[in-house]
Amino acid sequence: MAISIPGRRVSYAETFYTDWMPRGGDCAILRAQALIKGADGGATVRISLETRTEQDAATTSMDTFHPSSSPKLLELTALGVKTAVYVATTGSNSPARGFQELVRCKISVFGGSAGDYWVVRIFPIQFFDNSVPSS
Repeated sequence: MAISIPGRRVSYAETFYTDWMPRGGDCAILRAQALIKGADGGATVRISLETRTEQDAATTSMDTFHPSSSPKLLELTALGVKTAVYVATTGSNSPARGFQELVRCKISVFGGSAGDYWVVRIFPIQFFDNSVPSS
């Protein structure tokens, strides 16, 4: 199962979420494309990935996972394709921390003014596992 949005209109101040899906690895590559930018009120589309465990499904507990590339959110400010790479991190005394069991996309329009809208496409997420040196 993969998250794939072939084209969806998102309007001023709107936020929506995709369905939860099982992760395919600790890390991911997320690609999104702005197909249409309606009006010019200065709005941006922000896309992030959220993750949680199967046990958290009964609660609202989840983590927003940010890409290791900059900026910390995938932001669409103009027409075209953007890519974000999400890499599992390691702490000094902790194991690698990547995606938990379930993943979904959060898409929101930030800023701008009434009448602003975008048509965005989200490509299937490419999951992969991170290799971490042993200690």
